[in-house]
Amino acid sequence: MPLGAYKLAIYSAGDTSPPVWSTAAGTLGTFRPGKTIASQSADITVAASDEEGNGETFTITSGSLPTGLSMVDNGNGTATISGTPGQVTSSTVSSFDISVADTKGNSDARSFSITIQPNYFGDGSDGAYTGGND
Repeated sequence: MPLGAYKLAIYSAGDTSPPVWSTAAGTLGTFRPGKTIASQSADITVAASDEEGNGETFTITSGSLPTGLSMVDNGNGTATISGTPGQVTSSTVSSFDISVADTKGNSDARSFSITIQPNYFGDGSDGAYTGGND
């Protein structure tokens, strides 16, 4: 190197991008209590991918799922929400944030909601539940 010249090395900061969501924010569905959500439609799957291949981990970071539902990280860029919603007496909206993070600590949260509608009972004369009101 000539006298007075400097060698400049540029180092990449590495992976600084969070995983990219493929599931849109917003409502994930409306369900009735007492029956699994899979039997009413299908279990709910949320998905994201890390462009650098550093894995994805899903966690609920605020709010909560409706009573009776839970979320499992599948370890493959998806998480599944499943279970049997608990009884409600009026339409109940549960709002929550799910954060997806990669192994480098980059994360992105997205807001979702699930609505649970109460079951209605026949004509009210005997209080018996009728499948037609499911």
